[in-house]
Amino acid sequence: MRPGAAGDLTLPGGRTSSDAVVWSRTARGPYMPTPLALDGILYVLGNNGVFARVPAERRRGTYRQRLPVIGSGYSASPVAADGRIYLSGEDGDIVAIAAGPEFRHLATSPMGEPLMATPALSDA
Repeated sequence: MRPGAAGDLTLPGGRTSSDAVVWSRTARGPYMPTPLALDGILYVLGNNGVFARVPAERRRGTYRQRLPVIGSGYSASPVAADGRIYLSGEDGDIVAIAAGPEFRHLATSPMGEPLMATPALSDA
């Protein structure tokens, strides 16, 4: 949505944008994880381990990539800190991806127990 958009924001049939709507996507989205908005970019994690980067203005840098660790899937929402995006898998692995226009897997860290909820971040 564009800032200040108000009233009926319904798109006319077959349209994916309007004066009030920057863009929309009607294809299937994630069931549980909430998309992460970071620096004008949406990062979307599917339950099946497909991770996508979608610029808010549909500029360069869009990608859709299957994560290197899938396991039982993903229920937790992505979180971000220090230029990294953390994706918590149900089997207990946290996958770190570099925030940015190219998909770059940085690390996978096993937590040793199942993870179903979104982790809280702290600088402590």
